[in-house]
Amino acid sequence: KGWQGVMHYCTHDAVFHAQAEPLQDIATVRGYAEWMKGIAVLAMPGCSYELHAKSFDPDTRTASFFGTFCGTHTGHLDGFPEPTYKSMKTQYVYNMHVNANGKVDGITKVWHSALAAAQVGWTPPAGVPADAEHFFHACESGKGWQGVMQYCTPDAVFSAQAEPLEDITTVQGYAEWMKGIATVAMPGCSYELNTQSFDPSTSTATFFGTFRGTHTGQLSGFQSRRTRLWRLSMSTVYT
Repeated sequence: KGWQGVMHYCTHDAVFHAQAEPLQDIATVRGYAEWMKGIAVLAMPGCSYELHAKSFDPDTRTASFFGTFCGTHTGHLDGFPEPTYKSMKTQYVYNMHVNANGKVDGITKVWHSALAAAQVGWTPPAGVPADAEHFFHACESGKGWQGVMQYCTPDAVFSAQAEPLEDITTVQGYAEWMKGIATVAMPGCSYELNTQSFDPSTSTATFFGTFRGTHTGQLSGFQSRRTRLWRLSMSTVYT
């Protein structure tokens, strides 16, 4: 609703504070309300929220609200990356101070913005090399070696104990195999990145994902689909 939708609940000079990086330069409730309007109306139309708990401390005249915001980045908003079509589900807390007349004169927001940004694809989580994450998305979407080679060394090796992949020893070979799966054998397939992490002591990034696809196409080396369509939903881990 922006400032026009909340101003009658606030003092005209209500202040805002947050340590979350995207909000550090916003110092007024008016500015935050307009920022939130941009997120909800332009960047993530159709977004939603859920209020889990609320409380009021009469000694400090502070109301607290704990909620979860859910949205998918599908729209354009100045100052933000181009739409990623990824979703976030992020928890937050508002602490709202009210004056003697019950008007909000100050808000503090507690929010893990880095995690939210990583979920929606604006930034990788702290510590995860960007090239590793870019490789994961390009490979899983069937871009092949041409789409992932910029993130790899030319002689990058590949290993898997999974039977269909035992003879593949290079990342180039695996990227091309995955391209065949995604674009020929299972066109229209999809994947979801569930979690990711990075161990700096071993320089190893780990990605846990779920791949879903339906076998509708003919791919050399694979059993013919014949008249039956096989649907697949499987979890994978890359290290």
